[in-house]
Amino acid sequence: MERSVFEVVKAPLGWSVFADNVKIGGVYDSRGAALEAAVLAASYTVSDGGGVQINVPGAEEEKPRWAIAFDIAAAILPTRSGRERSGSR
Repeated sequence: MERSVFEVVKAPLGWSVFADNVKIGGVYDSRGAALEAAVLAASYTVSDGGGVQINVPGAEEEKPRWAIAFDIAAAILPTRSGRERSGSR
């Protein structure tokens, strides 16, 4: 039997669990709650004799990609003072 891969993934409104790239369950409030759901689902695979792998993102990966991109852009792009924005020099 093949190994099933369970992924805990950040969703727009919480956390989701995917098993072999298929969403299972609902949306969970925390990463820990999603992990518990993944472990429960994985336990059925283990009882059937299969292997499992559970992937959970770390704290830095919790941030949505757009938020990370915004932070990077804000750090490297030059800012203008209020005087330059109003057009007077």
